[in-house]
Amino acid sequence: MRWKLLSVAAITLIVSSNLYAANPFVGKWKIDEAKSRIAGSTDSVKAVGPNTWKFQYGTFSWTVKADGTDQPTPFGSTAMRVLNATTWKFTNKNNGKQLGNETWVLSADGKSMKRTYTGQKENGEPFSATAIMKRTAGTTGFEGTWESEEVQMTFTEVDIAANGDDGVTLHIPADGTTFSLKFDGKDYPEKGPRIPDGTTVSATLAGPRKARAITKLNGKNIDTEDWEVSADGRTFTYTAQDTSGSKPVVILLHRVD
Repeated sequence: MRWKLLSVAAITLIVSSNLYAANPFVGKWKIDEAKSRIAGSTDSVKAVGPNTWKFQYGTFSWTVKADGTDQPTPFGSTAMRVLNATTWKFTNKNNGKQLGNETWVLSADGKSMKRTYTGQKENGEPFSATAIMKRTAGTTGFEGTWESEEVQMTFTEVDIAANGDDGVTLHIPADGTTFSLKFDGKDYPEKGPRIPDGTTVSATLAGPRKARAITKLNGKNIDTEDWEVSADGRTFTYTAQDTSGSKPVVILLHRVD
């Protein structure tokens, strides 16, 4: 799941120890941010014309003219404005519904930038998250390649229910993202206010407490994820490698139900 780009609506789970043994992923899980490594993803920006920019993330790329109008991206649409030489603002939508705003601010030396994300959760509460990006290529302005150094999560809880005897239904309470799948390697739709149409997830079991999942957008891989639950059933380790070749994201979760 993208971090950048991942999310899931709360349900109450009452599960016996026998069900844990049969499906170790089932439960209510809380992220241990101190023991997780969320940073490391990369993207790039390139000028391709007057006030026009090309953005690249993994195998996905899109071009936007900074004129404040809604323009398509692989993940929905965005309206971009250049506020000044060191500040860009984006208004993001999915299926015509506004998801939130991004503000990018360059540091004085141009070696880093701060990206701030604001919007509303499904329950109407406001949220704000930030990512500090360091420059790994390029010399001035926003053009170049950027790698995340510090990322603030927009959600802290993941709820997983059994989907029959051979699958799971996963929810993130903070933003309503959800998917139900079987461990059969087939693609199943992922839904949510911030999930682009055409997003799917497939998974297969890799052991008694392990699974491998692949997230795609319109058939193109976004990331590959490894899920593993500890032998005592109390810890869930989620490792995701996106197609950008960036460092894997590792999220540690503890069972709380």
